[in-house]
Amino acid sequence: MKKILIIVIVLLLALSGVVGYFQLTKKSEPLKSPPQELSPVLNVYNWEDYFGTSTIEDFEKEFEVKVNLQTYDSEDTMLSAVQSDPTKYDIIVASDILVKEMINMKLLAQVDMENIPNFKNIGNEFQNPFYDPGNKYSVPYMWGTSGIAINHKYIKETEPSWSILWNPAYKGKISMLNNMQDVLGATLKYLGYSANSVDPTELAKAKDLLIKQKPLLKGYQDDLTIKDELISEELWASHTYSGSGTAAAAENENVEYIIPKEGGFIWVDNLLIPIGAQHKYTAEVFINYILRPEVSAKIANYLWYADTNEAAKKFINPEILQDPALYPSEEARKNLEFSGYFGGGEAVGIYNKIWAELQ
Repeated sequence: MKKILIIVIVLLLALSGVVGYFQLTKKSEPLKSPPQELSPVLNVYNWEDYFGTSTIEDFEKEFEVKVNLQTYDSEDTMLSAVQSDPTKYDIIVASDILVKEMINMKLLAQVDMENIPNFKNIGNEFQNPFYDPGNKYSVPYMWGTSGIAINHKYIKETEPSWSILWNPAYKGKISMLNNMQDVLGATLKYLGYSANSVDPTELAKAKDLLIKQKPLLKGYQDDLTIKDELISEELWASHTYSGSGTAAAAENENVEYIIPKEGGFIWVDNLLIPIGAQHKYTAEVFINYILRPEVSAKIANYLWYADTNEAAKKFINPEILQDPALYPSEEARKNLEFSGYFGGGEAVGIYNKIWAELQ
């Protein structure tokens, strides 16, 4: 009798264990295969000072991976480096327009979203972008706008307009970005057209306006140079990105970044993996780490940038979220466009020809 009782108890325990297992697996996510082994090193290529103060150090400590960080001062430099040796870096950072180009050039590896579950934290607005449908190759990082940084000590206009950059009174003290589409987009907006116009007549008018402006410019410059020269007051006003404009404003109280009333571009920087990356899985683990809300927020708070990570907002400095230069009002957003919609075909030739004439 005791033997029978023991057998019954054992069977009941076994049955409860099976039921418990199925209840547990039903409530939780499906069991996944064991993770791959992390590589001992990770090679990252990013803009200078474009992580948080301890982002790399914290990752290294938690995952016991040595991160080799190299920086570039222009996307042309980064693109050239990846073209020369696609195996040199495991993670790179690039803007939306360049992502599209690099996909077409077959320079990027597809990301395995199974290894980046924190992608769910990205705001819907930044998922499935025009430059990479389905986010097969890119993971959004930070975002912002292109507009004007002005020094109120010298610039007396009170109306936030692109016209400031065509004022002869500021000859030699204004600059434009050294980016073809940003420059043409700003000019098209000033004229009242779409920043992504492909209309030959509208583009011809934009070219004429830029030729008229050229004698007034100090030059077409990269945004890091523009930031430094705004701080030193070598420049009084400049076409620039929100990140550089607000950074200059933080260093010089006379500088302010504004979004022109005519509108401008929205840009998105992305985390990417080159096609020849030697440590792809570890790169995906790093990207997933960056997308943790607390980690992403620490980066945004340090950079004073707008974050594509919606879940990070509860950890982001309220002053950043309330800054209209970083998070434009709904009214301002109506005149903003994502950059890069102009596509290919005849328009590319027109854009390139205009840009060549301006150099």
